[in-house]
Amino acid sequence: MGSGPDGILIVGGGVIGCAVLYNLARRGIRATLAESGVVGSGATGAAAGSLLVRTTDARLAELADLSFRMFPDLAAAVSEEGGVDTTYRRGPRLDAALDPDGETELSSWLCRSAPQGLTPEWLEAADARRVEPLLGPGVRGALFVADSATASGERLSAALLSAARAMGAGVMQRLGPLRLELRRDTVVGARTADGAMLSADTVVLAAGARTAGLASAIGVSLGISPAKGQTLTVRLAAGTRLRANVYGPGAILVPRPDGSVVAGYTIESAGYDETPTGEARRGILERTARVVPAVSGASVTAAMAGLRPESATGLPVLGPVPGIGGLVIASGHYRVGIALAPLTGSLMADHLAGGAPIPPDLLPAPAG
Repeated sequence: MGSGPDGILIVGGGVIGCAVLYNLARRGIRATLAESGVVGSGATGAAAGSLLVRTTDARLAELADLSFRMFPDLAAAVSEEGGVDTTYRRGPRLDAALDPDGETELSSWLCRSAPQGLTPEWLEAADARRVEPLLGPGVRGALFVADSATASGERLSAALLSAARAMGAGVMQRLGPLRLELRRDTVVGARTADGAMLSADTVVLAAGARTAGLASAIGVSLGISPAKGQTLTVRLAAGTRLRANVYGPGAILVPRPDGSVVAGYTIESAGYDETPTGEARRGILERTARVVPAVSGASVTAAMAGLRPESATGLPVLGPVPGIGGLVIASGHYRVGIALAPLTGSLMADHLAGGAPIPPDLLPAPAG
């Protein structure tokens, strides 16, 4: 990398790093992305990719609403500029209740403001099965959103990357473990596993759950910790196709354009272990089959695990680190990284390109 005033290095090739790279490229800002492994893997690759965020946190709901509204234009532009399908799709979503408590909890959302501008309605079991005939006999009813949205994190990252490269952005993958280079309280780049120095005027640390460890190595505490999550990719029996995005207690089923289905999920405290486990596989299949029994006869084509970056505040951590020059954070998105990628990319690029302020409640705490 060069040492000019726009020499920006993005450390981390998940969907957040790719979104920042793309948005910088669109603004004519030279940047390079450095990934220790393969772009779009890790938590990004293991995510189901729901873009409709249902949360009781009013601030997170506000951010999710802004980002959801940005997705259509972003997806269209990225696909055109880079020639890669983002897999952004609109379609029905059903949150299924299996017992009276589930009915009560889900129906309570009808009294709240509609998330992302979408109006939910309650469907009794028979009506829910007209939307998704594969729903099991244990489903008592479902919260229905006609026009929800999903995107594969892996494919969205690839599309963002392709579009950014078409505009001159740089990308380096399979670098092995990276570490930040600190000189006199200023981060001046990152060093690769083989000792090569990647110099930069500004480093954007967007390494997901690994962000905390990289920052801690130079004395910066970010309050971000890893939360392991596992999913499966399954194929239903021939001639059987899931129409809707289906959610149930501890269960997610999201159909992909190629006919496969992403089934999840787990939330685990396992440190930095990213190994898919048989226990998680069995649990996911059991929980999803309670909602959609056709899963019982499905073939599992992939098992994925990733580490979600969970912040102490429950909100993303974005912006410069007080007391440390040249270091900007873009992490802490937990389970909503894909959903918040459009907004995060735009906020970070506006800040890096012209000094636009980051909302104060998202800023990192002072170093130390």
